[in-house]
Amino acid sequence: MAAAQLCAAPAGAVTVAAARDKVVSGTLNYLNTPYLWGGMHPETGMDCSAFTKLVYSDAGLSLPRVARDQYAQSVRIAPAAALPGDLVFFSMKGAAAVDHVGIYVGKGYFVHASVTNGVHIDSVANPYYFQRLVSLRRYRGF
Repeated sequence: MAAAQLCAAPAGAVTVAAARDKVVSGTLNYLNTPYLWGGMHPETGMDCSAFTKLVYSDAGLSLPRVARDQYAQSVRIAPAAALPGDLVFFSMKGAAAVDHVGIYVGKGYFVHASVTNGVHIDSVANPYYFQRLVSLRRYRGF
């Protein structure tokens, strides 16, 4: 059976597995990038949703610009179903509204752009993040 593909064009066809791998490896390209609210460039700094948008874009995938729109355009999954490349959403301000996003990279870890540390790897089980976890979600193309 042929592997699932993200696009129909034979020359540009990419399997879901290859796209996921590209997303996960792409997160490493931006480690230690400084945080800048509203920032969209790795040289000057970026916020969490710009980070996820850029990593997905580098993999040939399209995400909206802000976390709440990325949340709305992705599909909820059970935590046990999370795969590397899925999105992890949080509510950092204590309300139910999504205002932070990262990329799950496997084994309980995610990469995100935080205000204090810029782009870095963190554990979903870290109590600070676990308390604020809203949902694990999947890009609609995965």
